[in-house]
Amino acid sequence: MDSISQVIHDCEMCAAIKQAKRVKSLWYGGRWSKYKYGEAWQIDYITLPQTCQDKRYVLTMVEATTGWLETYPVPHTTARNTILDLEKQILWRHGTLEWIESDNGTHFKNSLINTWAREHGIEWVYLIPYHAPAARKLLNGAMACLKPP
Repeated sequence: MDSISQVIHDCEMCAAIKQAKRVKSLWYGGRWSKYKYGEAWQIDYITLPQTCQDKRYVLTMVEATTGWLETYPVPHTTARNTILDLEKQILWRHGTLEWIESDNGTHFKNSLINTWAREHGIEWVYLIPYHAPAARKLLNGAMACLKPP
């Protein structure tokens, strides 16, 4: 076993994820989910209030069965950044994706994303049109949850 495989083998978090993938039945939105941990994600970009280290946006990726949040700051909201971050943050760390849910912004709904998703066997679902005021309201609600009492 090489050193990377050994680290993964010894990792408690990795073992918990593997166990969840094997045994967890999921009730989701009034129906049993066909997805196991790490297979279904909801993603979106949020705009930072100010630029930090040339990063103006954050790609937020929420694991759909548990609510686990992954974030990755980026300078621009592009299909290329979306794909790179999904590969680095999700595919490499959590395994095979089967389903992604997003709005229909141009950084998600384009030929580059469509080709990449098809090549990886990922079903990409577009839910609602992007609506900036609603996104700000959602973000403000999420940020309020992060503030200490």
